[in-house]
Amino acid sequence: MLDEALRNDIHLETSSAYDIDIVERLYLNKRITKNTYIICNGFKTNVYTQRISKLANLGFNTSDLLDNKEELKEYDDRIINEVNIGIRIAAEEQPEFQLYTSRLGIRYSEIKSFYEEYVQPNPKFKLRMLHFFINSGIRDDIYYWNELTKSLKVYCELRKVCEDLTALNIGGGFPVRNS
Repeated sequence: MLDEALRNDIHLETSSAYDIDIVERLYLNKRITKNTYIICNGFKTNVYTQRISKLANLGFNTSDLLDNKEELKEYDDRIINEVNIGIRIAAEEQPEFQLYTSRLGIRYSEIKSFYEEYVQPNPKFKLRMLHFFINSGIRDDIYYWNELTKSLKVYCELRKVCEDLTALNIGGGFPVRNS
């Protein structure tokens, strides 16, 4: 399946440090180039951010989706090249998990100021994407559409001050477990 996908000029998304091994192997086997767009998603452990930084410093076309504000500092300390980033938008929901984790992103109300204070003045970072994610999946209900509308508004407001911003990534998938 991967062979067929790669023949069709796809881009890649990683979700853990282990996926970086796959990216490196694909590159060594000349299955992808450094220009292949690699979205780095998933919970960022220290090892994972180190591996993402290594890819970026080697010239791979990475775009890390920041799960929290502190993550940017880690990349600023580790990355020497200009790199693309994205920001995960925190949906306004109470987590349905026992543990509240950084996977929930940055709040709508804080994204523009975070960009203007920390991303825009730093020549290393180009904000290319906002990532909208609802854990319950893409559903036709008022909650989903309200959250998507808020994300679109944030995207439009941020786009006015960030011409590098070109994508709104809609994640969460279909709610198979709830169907």
